[in-house]
Amino acid sequence: MRQLADEAKVNLGAATYHFGSKEALFIETFMRRFRPMNAERLRLLREADQAGNGKPLAVEKIVECMIRPPFESGLEHPAFHQFLARNLFKPPPFLDAAAHQEMAPNIEVFVAAFRRALPELPEDLIHLRTMLGMGGLLMFFVRAGEIPGMQNKKAHEPLLREMVRFIAAGLQSEPALDPDKRPPLPVLPKPPRK
Repeated sequence: MRQLADEAKVNLGAATYHFGSKEALFIETFMRRFRPMNAERLRLLREADQAGNGKPLAVEKIVECMIRPPFESGLEHPAFHQFLARNLFKPPPFLDAAAHQEMAPNIEVFVAAFRRALPELPEDLIHLRTMLGMGGLLMFFVRAGEIPGMQNKKAHEPLLREMVRFIAAGLQSEPALDPDKRPPLPVLPKPPRK
């Protein structure tokens, strides 16, 4: 903690008092970008729901609400997505619970919206496809800085539209196997009820 405080040119006592530990500081650094991104996703979905007057939203609209904030965050803070990927693929034990607590309720809101839009698909398949879509977006941004043309701001919105279309097509496709003739698919555990 002393080295971090020295590097940041802040008082060690104040940093220790505010964060308590290196682990707490790490979690707060991670959540500083993660929380606003999740809040923006939920805001966009809430606005879309209100505009939809209680009708199920189009799958592409739900996907756009889900991926626009991380897409824009990836453009604005490219190093964060590399940091995010590293810590989601192999999270330090102290971060795992905090990340799950932040992520799981957000995912559940989007899964519920997809279930309304796609009532014919089983919930475990919607969960899996939602995670595959988010994983694809994350992996794209891990290497986005190396992709020629990413600096062209005019390409950003068309790129987002193509990602939305791609993820929505995957979500809406027919199941590969008959859901009644296969075992349940693995999904993230639901967050505990408060």
